[in-house]
Amino acid sequence: MRFGAILLGVLMAPSAQAIEAYSCRNGFFPAFAGQVRHAEVTAGTGEQVHFRDDAPGCPDKASCLQNAYLVDGDRLLIGKQADGWACVWYFAETREFVGWLPARNLDVEASAPIPTLNDWIGRWVPIAGGNSIVITHPSPAGPLAIEGEAIWQGGLNSFGERVVHVGAFAGKAHPTGDLLKVVEGSGEYECSVTLQYVAGNLVVTDNSHCGGMNVRFDDVYRKAP
Repeated sequence: MRFGAILLGVLMAPSAQAIEAYSCRNGFFPAFAGQVRHAEVTAGTGEQVHFRDDAPGCPDKASCLQNAYLVDGDRLLIGKQADGWACVWYFAETREFVGWLPARNLDVEASAPIPTLNDWIGRWVPIAGGNSIVITHPSPAGPLAIEGEAIWQGGLNSFGERVVHVGAFAGKAHPTGDLLKVVEGSGEYECSVTLQYVAGNLVVTDNSHCGGMNVRFDDVYRKAP
């Protein structure tokens, strides 16, 4: 990830009036699990492709332009495209960047290889926070075993103690292409988690019933060293 001054005279993409505000940000991106694709930035020599915000009127207004930008060859994840824009997730060294980029500057992978069982196996963690997901393969002919732990830390309560809520899930499932789905029961409020493998990443979303208040597994995970 590189940073630079905001470019003047940026070429504008087609109208984005149909794009819903606040629909392309860190907390919302994992909801695209199942449709995320891998892509590469295409840009001219020295060209900076800046991220754009998802506030009302964005991403086509000049005021939506952010300082953060990518250059030719940078690799990222695309959650969706609309009106000439793409909602993307990019991993830098210490954090992620999520926002809109012009679709014309992205070369989307046409067909991704189906992940092998070994691709799934490992301990997966987001770039920040205390969540983790462990995937194993207990028997050669059996399903994968998936276990997750999540934590949410709030402010201090009236006793000066940190408010902490936790969550967890566990289950077994066979992958279907690049997807794994874990459902702990058949009830309406049982925990359900969807995991999509994309180019070495796990895009994870749940149904908000896998732990205490505000606890979510929604994030993009990578294998821990």
